[in-house]
Amino acid sequence: MEHDPTLPFDEVQVDPPTSVPTVFRGLRVHSQLGAGGMGTTWLASHPVLRVPFVVKRFQPQAATAEALFREAAFAARATSPFVASVVDAGVEQGEPFVVQRYVDGIDLEELVRRFAALGRPIPLGVVVRAVADAARGLHSIHQAGVVHRDVKPANLFLSGGGETLVGDFGIAVEARAQSLGEGLAGTPQFMAPEQWDPLAPEQVDRHADVYALGVAAHRLATGAFPFVARDLPGYREAHVKTPYAPPRSAEPRAAYFFAVVERALAKSPAQRWPNADALARALATIAERPPFPEKIEGGVRFGDVSVRLLQTDILEAVERLQPQVVVCAANDALRMRAGVADVLRRAAGDEVEAAAATHAPAALGDVVFTSAGKLKAMWMAHAVAAVEGAFCLQRCVLRLCLEAEARGAERIVMPALGTGIGRVPHELAAKLLFEALRTFASLRPRVVRAVDLALIDPVVFDRFRGILAGI
Repeated sequence: MEHDPTLPFDEVQVDPPTSVPTVFRGLRVHSQLGAGGMGTTWLASHPVLRVPFVVKRFQPQAATAEALFREAAFAARATSPFVASVVDAGVEQGEPFVVQRYVDGIDLEELVRRFAALGRPIPLGVVVRAVADAARGLHSIHQAGVVHRDVKPANLFLSGGGETLVGDFGIAVEARAQSLGEGLAGTPQFMAPEQWDPLAPEQVDRHADVYALGVAAHRLATGAFPFVARDLPGYREAHVKTPYAPPRSAEPRAAYFFAVVERALAKSPAQRWPNADALARALATIAERPPFPEKIEGGVRFGDVSVRLLQTDILEAVERLQPQVVVCAANDALRMRAGVADVLRRAAGDEVEAAAATHAPAALGDVVFTSAGKLKAMWMAHAVAAVEGAFCLQRCVLRLCLEAEARGAERIVMPALGTGIGRVPHELAAKLLFEALRTFASLRPRVVRAVDLALIDPVVFDRFRGILAGI
């Protein structure tokens, strides 16, 4: 298996287990998010509160519970809108575990990869906001007594509301120490020079996180790493000795941004930004607002993307508008036998359901594209947005819009995702959906221009219209 450069050298991607636990400490487990040498990460939801959480279960031999829980206890004290906080920790059946707040959105490494596939960089305005938000989150973590030690795009999460949150507080970093060398902890591509000295762990403080955020900022803005090597000794040499070379830019805002990054990547901790908040304040001078909503007939326009509400059946909307993408509210089995999904299956043909089912079981938050069958559309996007009140609605919206952009789709028609068997309240679903579409528009799509919501129920239509009017 080829090594993924965003993962530590000791962390390997493994196939999902054949069975998924259905309940963990009272939480309903929906799907696996990831697996590695240390343990497994699951997406779960609270059966009463109906909100999602991330459950991390560590192998008993991966690290001592003391090391894990020391980090968890500190992380739980960090309160910030830019931090995915820890809400529970303990030992279950001999396995240490940590429960974290789930961010309804996508991690920034996924965003980097999606824009790389598009062949263009993430817009600088989005990068500036993301790095500034992450810096604010790190400052809160540092004030709580925590040094993250594993800041990277995969641990930074773009929410559907447009904010970026810091997650994975370095809880697992202690567990990686032995594989990188005694006293070393982190992901090699992002480790500050002082992190490479195994004999002086006391030198690793908040300045190391500032450095790692600088590496992440460069990757977000360029799609590449500022320092590249083939092995651990090579990365050590690059981080300790190779000066950072900022890209040349004739655009003043970009030049300023990379100057901020250059200071974050100073070899000496004393020459970097004194704290993460100082870095955030430096970026505030070039920050730009997300697109302002402009009222249009039947809806709003966010930047170049129009969002309209149609009081009509989804089949009629597809027939009239002939979008490239029609969205189906899907379940984890990707079966189309209830609600809007059943309506779409009957019109599109059973072969669409059969094609979708080959991707089952789907995780909450997944979006699977198939042909649209007999419908006057090119693709059907099967979005697993909500299950029994637990939702990843904004993650679905961002993913389906980004995939539509990659496929060259100009128009999307969708139902009120999550409000049927997903049981998400109409007003909440509307708020989350509109926020996610605004965040997508801030990514400056070049192809997607229209998203139309087909809402045949007059009550649902009025509720969505009321939320849209308040934006």
